[in-house]
Amino acid sequence: MTTTTDRTAAGLALAVVSAVTFGLSGPFAKALTDAGWSASGAVLVRLGGAAAILLVILAIVRPGVLAALRADGPALVLYGVLATAGVQVAFFNALQYLPVTVALLLEYTGPILVIAWVWAVRRQPPSRRTLAGAIVALFGLSLVVQVWSGVALQWEGLAWGFAAAVCQASFFLVADRAGSSTPPLVLAGVGMTVGTVVVALLGLIGLLPIVIDTAATDVLLAGVDVGWPVAATLLVVVSSVIAYLTGVAAIARIGASRGSLVALLEVVASAVASWLLLNQVPTPVQLLGGALILAGVALTSTAATKSASPAALAVEP
Repeated sequence: MTTTTDRTAAGLALAVVSAVTFGLSGPFAKALTDAGWSASGAVLVRLGGAAAILLVILAIVRPGVLAALRADGPALVLYGVLATAGVQVAFFNALQYLPVTVALLLEYTGPILVIAWVWAVRRQPPSRRTLAGAIVALFGLSLVVQVWSGVALQWEGLAWGFAAAVCQASFFLVADRAGSSTPPLVLAGVGMTVGTVVVALLGLIGLLPIVIDTAATDVLLAGVDVGWPVAATLLVVVSSVIAYLTGVAAIARIGASRGSLVALLEVVASAVASWLLLNQVPTPVQLLGGALILAGVALTSTAATKSASPAALAVEP
């Protein structure tokens, strides 16, 4: 009993660390884009740096990784294109128009899209709890974007935010397709490598503006110019490598269902980090909307747990 309790406690602690470190990615990326980097440039550095580190780890701990590549190649490619590259390109572009917290909350409507997909395509209607959660989350979303005001948020940011939600939803569906045959570390490492190649190619042909300004100044975190190497390193090491590895370790100990609920702390962590590091303070109405979105997504996650829906596979994208 003690061993089980200790394992669960360790898993919960790792899940909290993962959620918090993922939540820091927005402020770190925002500091770079505000200093002249393009959103795609920040994505390329994040994916490339994390892929390099994770591939080294894979070479050490899983030298037989090629077997997984042969077994689940299509799923790994889809994961890299949509769930790794797509979600980050969309999210970081949203940051150019929106506060970090709003962009992240829009992205977190992804589980609702998963529910809609499963209902429409797989003919599996959601439970009452799932529907209730979706309604609560959508109402909260309307408070966050302040649809009645007409002045609060730019449509470009909203479009990128919803694109991030679509890509996040694709993560759950692709992860479900990959199944248990592909270890999470392989999925993350190979997915980031594919994502790096995709973003680099799109940059080379001119579809994505890749700007990595090594002469950038005023890379501000908490009002201090930390320089781009510090912000980029934090983005790669803290918000990618540590976040993914602690998330994988947490899921192994407490399961995807419980881990998905703890992962919702990312939104709270991002809000606190944006307040402390970027001085972005949400309005009371937006805070209420954010709380409702969290409540709604939590309801859908617990409902998905009972039905074994892909929405329960909430490892961070």
